[in-house]
Amino acid sequence: MKTPQLRSGHAAAVVVAGLLMMSHAVAEAANLAELSQSGEELSADVTQELTSNRAEITQSGIDHRATVFQGGGGVAIIRQSGSDNRAEVTQGDAYAAASSLDLLQDGNDNRAEVYQESGGNAADLAQSGDDNRIELLQIGGGNALTHHQVGSSLEIRITQMGGASITVTQSGSGH
Repeated sequence: MKTPQLRSGHAAAVVVAGLLMMSHAVAEAANLAELSQSGEELSADVTQELTSNRAEITQSGIDHRATVFQGGGGVAIIRQSGSDNRAEVTQGDAYAAASSLDLLQDGNDNRAEVYQESGGNAADLAQSGDDNRIELLQIGGGNALTHHQVGSSLEIRITQMGGASITVTQSGSGH
């Protein structure tokens, strides 16, 4: 399967539903979505199904948005800097493989809503400057969260079930 790569200063939507079927064999996929956007009103939407998904989104400048749903779990890396940030990530269902998220929101109106199901999920989240917020729900056992919020209004809501490791650092402003 060919890897989609989009580079745009505006909106990009990628829907990848990779499916490799061999007769009487288990379906398996290796999906990759890479998006790099710079300037103005940005937006990204990635949907991938099955397993071995990887989504990398880099957005800089003005009015960000990023939404990632991966279905069978996977790795998501999101970098947003300067302005209205947002990111919603949902990575698997009750039967999905472990997922990991690496998110950096640097400057301005930040927000992040993360949901990773199943177990063994990891999230490394960082928000610095301005209105911050985060909501995370990781269900399943053996989940790990590292979260840093530096400066401005800050806020956090976390739910991890079935054994979890949490490290949270908040400094400056609202808490």
